[in-house]
Amino acid sequence: MRHQTFNFQRSTGSSLKKWLFAFLAFFQLAAFADEPAAKSPWHQIVIIGASASAGFVLAEPFGGTNTTDCKLRFYLDAAITAPHLPLKDFSTALMFLNPDTFSQQQIEAACAAKPTLVIGVDFLFWSCYGDGLTDAERLQHFESGLQRLDQIPCPLVVGDIPDVSSATNSGIISAAQVADAAVRAAANARLKAWAAGRPQVTIVPLADFMRKISANEAVTVHDLTLPAGKTRVLLQADQLHPTPRGAALLALGILDALAAQQPEFSAKNIRWNPKGVFQLGYQDAAHQVRR
Repeated sequence: MRHQTFNFQRSTGSSLKKWLFAFLAFFQLAAFADEPAAKSPWHQIVIIGASASAGFVLAEPFGGTNTTDCKLRFYLDAAITAPHLPLKDFSTALMFLNPDTFSQQQIEAACAAKPTLVIGVDFLFWSCYGDGLTDAERLQHFESGLQRLDQIPCPLVVGDIPDVSSATNSGIISAAQVADAAVRAAANARLKAWAAGRPQVTIVPLADFMRKISANEAVTVHDLTLPAGKTRVLLQADQLHPTPRGAALLALGILDALAAQQPEFSAKNIRWNPKGVFQLGYQDAAHQVRR
């Protein structure tokens, strides 16, 4: 009897071990199967930047429905067809109040999110614009912005510095805050030189985009051209911030530059339909407001 009991225990122990090994093997295989998705370049996208990214409407200085409609993240999300986690958005319309503090906070939050892609199309704007700065101080401040971006551990998309001097006509910025043409040219030249030594960095020609829509000129993104006379509607009356349709086209412009510079971000994973991107993004924004 003792011998029979002993055999039973050996048999039970052996079965339990086999079950445990099978259980562990299953989860190891499952984890391995998840690796390609986790390593996808689209996996975790993070947005940093100022009010063009965060969304801003002059009639809603503290936010509101129309402001939500202008948030860049909804249109980026609508344009990217590859599987990805929800976008993390650390941009803020308050960047102008203290660019140094807010930009460093955003960088730290972005790095903590373990991103596979960081998009900061207007992140450097207030490193060049702002009150009480000499031309030399603006360029020194801009250099500090580049140093902060050096902390980003993954592919990065950043915009160059646009001319928004016409926005002084709407009163949303003052003449004292505007960086003049020589400063902007020097900053953009420095940005190109900085990016040239960092292959993970993509520059979006934000300056060209803003100039064209402000002048109601034709704009081409990927294979689509919006004709002259049809692009001013992409810019709000404040002459500084994109409308929802402008945010949708800007999102595609960002992704167009990214796909051209970084082959791992395939153009096949992008919805190249501005109307479709606008509609999907706008719907998501409306859903966000209702929640």
